[in-house]
Amino acid sequence: MSVLGGLRRTAGLILRTLGGLWSFLMILLMAGSLALSVAMTMVPAIFVAVAGVVESATGLRSLSTRHTDDLARLERRAAAESAGRRTASARADDLARDLGSARATERRLAAELADSRAARARLARELADNPVSYRGGRVAARDAVKDTATRVSRRTAFATSRNLASMAGEALPVIGTGVIVAATAWELGDACAMMGEMRALDAAFNPDDPVTDDEICGLEVPTRADLWAGIKASPAAAWERARGLYDGLPDVSISATYSHSVSYLAGLMDGAFSDDSDPPPVAP
Repeated sequence: MSVLGGLRRTAGLILRTLGGLWSFLMILLMAGSLALSVAMTMVPAIFVAVAGVVESATGLRSLSTRHTDDLARLERRAAAESAGRRTASARADDLARDLGSARATERRLAAELADSRAARARLARELADNPVSYRGGRVAARDAVKDTATRVSRRTAFATSRNLASMAGEALPVIGTGVIVAATAWELGDACAMMGEMRALDAAFNPDDPVTDDEICGLEVPTRADLWAGIKASPAAAWERARGLYDGLPDVSISATYSHSVSYLAGLMDGAFSDDSDPPPVAP
């Protein structure tokens, strides 16, 4: 019995010893875990190392790895955005330089245009004040132009008034032919005189190569007898020639009755005017 009691005591001692060792180990484990937690919190390298061990053992990504990947992705995005901003800033700088260059070019062109306009105005004033030979004397170019414009304007106004006033006389049957001949002679005289005035102005500005065209002044006005001879020969042809020269004249069919009427009027014309010759037109 004493042997069994000793064994029981020995077994109890061993169990108590093992329980104490277990408690001690638990305390050490808890202390180590607490120390590792504190170290992981305080030292990122330890946290990363522990996370790597856990990932190697389990094959699962740790929160630290996910955070690291997210941080790397955010850093790459930030770097790309920063590069984009630098590129945009560089483009903006280039555009600003180009705009500045364009504005400088525009200012230079505007200055050159202003200088050109000023030079043209100065040249125009010099040309206007430059003396020229005009109608046997030396006058300023502007005075020569003004004198010619005044002459032509006055002559044109007078000729226009005369033409309007002669329309009623030209419309008179038979005897209106004489008015037409006289009015045409005066118009030809006015045109010849205006050509002379324009030639005088041209000679003032182009003394080495003046205009010498005298075709208008060389034209002759037909007489009353010539007009009636053409009308009697073919009224239709006379009307067609007139339609070819003036727009707006109607297309009239000349009948035989009208042709006989024209012959009758021609007889009245011969009776009204014993002298078929026309007086020479008065020089305007």
